[in-house]
Amino acid sequence: MPELAYIGQVSTIYPIPGADFIESLEVVCGEGGRWRGTAKKGDFAPGNRCEVYLQDALLPQSERFAFLEPRGWRIRMVRLKGVPSECLLMPLTEATAGLEPGVDITELAGVVKYEKPLSANLGGDIRGSFPAFIPKTDEPNFQRAPELVAALQGLPFYATLKADGSSGTVFWDADGALRACSRNFELKERPDTAVWQLAAKYGLAQQRLPLALQFEIVGPGVQKNRLGLRELEMRLFNVWHIEQRRYLDFADMLAVAQRLGLPVVELVEVGEAFPMDVRDDEALRRYAERTYPNGATAEGVVIRPTQEMQVNGERLSFKVINLLYRD
Repeated sequence: MPELAYIGQVSTIYPIPGADFIESLEVVCGEGGRWRGTAKKGDFAPGNRCEVYLQDALLPQSERFAFLEPRGWRIRMVRLKGVPSECLLMPLTEATAGLEPGVDITELAGVVKYEKPLSANLGGDIRGSFPAFIPKTDEPNFQRAPELVAALQGLPFYATLKADGSSGTVFWDADGALRACSRNFELKERPDTAVWQLAAKYGLAQQRLPLALQFEIVGPGVQKNRLGLRELEMRLFNVWHIEQRRYLDFADMLAVAQRLGLPVVELVEVGEAFPMDVRDDEALRRYAERTYPNGATAEGVVIRPTQEMQVNGERLSFKVINLLYRD
């Protein structure tokens, strides 16, 4: 069950210039992170608890949330009158009134995760579950993981554009045969399935490596083709060493891409020392307000150290969503 709704506590209230009826609130949700939302003036005071619904939460189609019907009952991150509005804030109900900040209420509130619809060539025929020996790709939002932002300070880092596509993974099994997966499943080999089309395009069946290649599938028919491509392409962003059970460092990933002739995700920056203060959320949000090479608004950025590391058992990698992006 994805964690999409929490009990939060209002920590700070900020006025919104030019807004007579709404104000901006910072809410803290324990391990659920620190977020900014908007609410009607006077609805909440510092120290108040509230329900917090996060990005891609698909809310119940009920009278309580009827105002979300025009938006498909889905929570999206936006800028509202120039300030971040990253979540929906709602008063407590009888069911949540006794709960403490940080409690996950996803199931209690009847929330499920919004999934972008897949075209037929992205889904394919399921062969089995996604392999357990390969991590799935899903970076946390920086608001949920301030300890990762703090750990990166002063370290060599790189930032890439977050491509608005569909996740794909290929790997070679013990017999040297190529296998391919969507985000959640291994797929049977079919020439009309996107991940297999890309495997053929880049000649991956002719290789044999102890690696899993993870990439974004982009191009015509994939999430409105934000990059404006004329044909299906991949953008490599992870290389997992299956035998050593680790991600390759940035330079080694680039070396694999060069050896195999694979395009990588668009680089934003490679820096000697990550400069941003973990307390300066707005600097990170502004950093993510970028465009793709064709000028279209980018979905955001992913930031990592150039040398792979973990923080409290979690990979140091996080995403920052562009609040100007619309899907």
